[in-house]
Amino acid sequence: MTRLDRNFRIVLWASLFAIALSILVIVGWTFNIAVFKTIVPGYVSMKVNTALCFLLTASTLILYIKNKWTFLALFLASLLTLTGLSSLLQDILNLNLGIDQLFIQDLDAISKGEKSPGRPSPMTAICFFIFGLILIAFRSNQLWIKYVRQFSLHLITLIAFIAVLGYLFNVPSFYKLPFFTSMAIHTSITFLVLSATVSLINTDLGVTSLFYGRMIGNHVVRKLFAKILAAVLILGYIQLISQRVGLVSVEFGIALFTTSFVLVVLYVLWSTSKELNRIDIKREQAELKLVSTNKNLERMVAERTKYLTKQNNQLEDFAHIVSHNLRGPISNLKSLLSFYNQEESNQEQNILIEKFKITVTNLESTFNELLEVVSIRHESKKEKEELAFEKVIKKLMQTYQGQIMETKAKVTYNFSAAKLIKYSSVYLESIMQNLLSNAIKYRSPERDPIIHFETRKVGDAIWLTVNDNGLGINMKRNRKRLFGLHKTFHKHPEAKGVGLFITKAQVEAMGGEISAESQENIGTTFTIKF
Repeated sequence: MTRLDRNFRIVLWASLFAIALSILVIVGWTFNIAVFKTIVPGYVSMKVNTALCFLLTASTLILYIKNKWTFLALFLASLLTLTGLSSLLQDILNLNLGIDQLFIQDLDAISKGEKSPGRPSPMTAICFFIFGLILIAFRSNQLWIKYVRQFSLHLITLIAFIAVLGYLFNVPSFYKLPFFTSMAIHTSITFLVLSATVSLINTDLGVTSLFYGRMIGNHVVRKLFAKILAAVLILGYIQLISQRVGLVSVEFGIALFTTSFVLVVLYVLWSTSKELNRIDIKREQAELKLVSTNKNLERMVAERTKYLTKQNNQLEDFAHIVSHNLRGPISNLKSLLSFYNQEESNQEQNILIEKFKITVTNLESTFNELLEVVSIRHESKKEKEELAFEKVIKKLMQTYQGQIMETKAKVTYNFSAAKLIKYSSVYLESIMQNLLSNAIKYRSPERDPIIHFETRKVGDAIWLTVNDNGLGINMKRNRKRLFGLHKTFHKHPEAKGVGLFITKAQVEAMGGEISAESQENIGTTFTIKF
């Protein structure tokens, strides 16, 4: 439900209240029930014409809100305007148009010898006349008409408020406001309710906009007005009562009222200032949070950009590798096929067939290696499980126990700093296997291999280091291509340059990093941040 729909509903309930009260008054006049006519015993009664005009006003509002029978609504609004104007002209021109007791005689006023029995007060007639004009222009969307309509409603609210105030303070006739006090209390309240609620239809205009906005200024107005209004009414009432019973003189009462009002305003300003300070603190905190969020977002964008740039570079490298690694075997197959077609000797053809088989086998091996790399890049969401480093290394040592015995390798480990990790079991075993097999494969012929695995924890991250005393790598020359596909650094018959490339791909596929430090003839240290 929108704000306008909620305000329409408020106007609807106010209109139903006016209709119920009007019917109650008409019943009171019909069956001579005094309490229905005055609501408060001893107060001025609401006239029959006043009740009928409230029925016209409320019915017109309901028709406009429900968007039904617009012509009927316009007719009722015109009738309301004409009735209010006619009643007012009777007072101004001292006429009797015969409308005051058209339906029911005002026997109460007749018995008291009043001059115009059944006639609403002049201020009541003015309010109905203004309300009628407002309802006639209710559907207009012209801005100046909306402004006039809104401030006309405020005028009715002010008149009704002064009348209600007169009843609350019991202002006597020598206060020069008899035309206000002659308006019935329930007439005043109904005008106050209807005019205030109808002004909610245009909350962006007039005085209503001060109270209904969402800006800090509107918040201040709501807080200050409610407190100051309450303070003025209470202090004014106390001053009036004090003067009436003779506790204070008029001069002292005014001085006391002024002093009390200043103190109340100071308190209101103090409490409002505290609340505004709280709002300001929240705003500053929100701004700091926004700045922090922006910085985090910038950092995430930078990291993502860096990652995508890296992935793009790797993709370009991979495309180059595929192109390079497949072009050679395919070209070789074409050449062999050409020689085969030209060769007439069966013996030579058989030799070419054997060469053909070797090339196809190598091509298949290269293709399988490339498929493995592709599968790694597309399996970054491998299911994770809790794994023990010691269990994995023991399994690998059993797998390679023949080579360990043959090379007299000494494999040690220390996983006390981080014993467990949530990781892909396939990847962790493959990573540790590649590092172990490389350390054995590229051992130094001058000494028995010593290989050590160790974990450590930095914050929430787990690190694994693998040290060996093997041949080592010239990092100055090979650092940038260390983890490249088919990059080899030793003249070893089994060196293919695939193991480290796959290891790096697996580590990065799980969001980690791998690096290496090495010295020739001293050894190599691989470091993995999981």
